Parts: sequence; C-alpha cells; structure tokens
Amino acid sequence: MKPLTFFLLIVLSSTLQADQLFDDTAQSDHVERKRESSEPKPLGIDGLPEYPDDTNLRQLNIRQSSQIFYVDISSISSSKKENTVRLVTVAISPHGARTVAYEGLDCGYRRYQPFAFAGSEGPLKPFADQGWRPVIDESNGRYRRVLIDSYLCRGFAYAASREKILSRMRNLKPYSNKTRRD
Repeated sequence: MKPLTFFLLIVLSSTLQADQLFDDTAQSDHVERKRESSEPKPLGIDGLPEYPDDTNLRQLNIRQSSQIFYVDISSISSSKKENTVRLVTVAISPHGARTVAYEGLDCGYRRYQPFAFAGSEGPLKPFADQGWRPVIDESNGRYRRVLIDSYLCRGFAYAASREKILSRMRNLKPYSNKTRRD
C-alpha cells in the first residue's frame, strides 16, 4: 500500500510543479464540458486541413521508435472549451514512406481521436471511425504521449493555448531529408 501512496504523492506534486514550470494561468480557466463521455461528431472533408508543407514540420524526439515523427506547427489549434488540441503529425518510416494523421488529443482524459489520414502524396481523407481511443506509451503510438506530456497540456490536465504550445516547440528541429534514417 505504501508504494501506491508514494506514487500518488509524486503525481500530485509533479502536476503542481508543471503549472509553475510552464508559467500557465490558473487551473480555474478550465471550462467544464457537458457529456464528456459522449462520442464526437464525425469530421467531414470540409473541416480537414491541407496536406502538410515540409517547411512547417518540426521533429519530435521519440524514444524506441522505428519511425521519425514530426508535427505540422501550422495545423495546431487548441480549444479550452473542449480541452483538446488538434494537429497534423507525420510519421516517416526508415524507408522514407510517410503516414500523415490529423488528430485531436484530449488533455483531461489522455485520449485521442483520429480524424483523417494520408499517405506520402495526400490529400487527407476522413477516417470512418472517429471515436476516442486511449493514448498509450508503446511503439509508434508513443508520440501522442510525448505531445501530451511535453507540449500540449498544462499541468497534465488542461489544453494549453496555441501560443504556449508553439513556444514550447520553438526548439524542435525543422524537417530535413538528412534526418531520415537509412
């Protein structure tokens, strides 16, 4: 029982320290959501961003992944009301193939919702199933955990503003063909 208590104390103290570290506004800014467990409305083709331009891509550092992950910084949008951040990510395989995804990440519930995908050429096409899924810290899904923990959320629970997210990402490396693994 003692290890569980110790773990909870660490989590609570790190949450308080994260707000101070990122100098975000108070948690009272959070807007409660009605029917938080309800399924989202499917996103139509009209609501999709453009295929990402390489000049807008910033590389994420993901441990133990066979792919290189990028975020399209021009696609980032944050909603305090929904407590989510929407963005486009690009995964590049060791052989150079691209997988592009447009997703929403929920800071409070640590889950994601896939909206659309594309291959190396584009354009983005809506997923048939756009339901919520848990964010896992395994394999090629690890990038979502890194995004939530390091860039998108305040205090591990509240969506940060677009400006704060871009500020946190300012030191990420821009896309380069040389970053591809051979």
